Amino acid sequence: MIPEPDPDDTPFLSPYTVTVPPGKKATVEFTPEESSSVFHLAAVAISKEAQTTYELRDDDTPMYGPAAIPPTDIDDSSVTWVPCQRFRSSLTVIIKNVSDAQRTYSILPMGYETTEGT
Repeated sequence: MIPEPDPDDTPFLSPYTVTVPPGKKATVEFTPEESSSVFHLAAVAISKEAQTTYELRDDDTPMYGPAAIPPTDIDDSSVTWVPCQRFRSSLTVIIKNVSDAQRTYSILPMGYETTEGT
């Protein structure tokens, strides 16, 4: 990860699973544990499914998508951003299931929080 976390920084791996009915969307929000911290995001891995759109927003600003593929697949979990993306308030993941079948998606943001809010 660039920048590398300091020893006092807090790692963040927060797996989440959501089931999305056909033709519907799921919106999942991740927030830093400490209100004054900055979150450094190396990747967001999401289950890859056909007939799905993926979108990420950091602090309400578009970060990724909408796209037909996730930033990185949950089975791959490669680093997506070099240097890491940063946000202070929230990371929002929007998954739209445009198929006619119910789908279950796993979401895994990977990064760290700074301890000093920088």
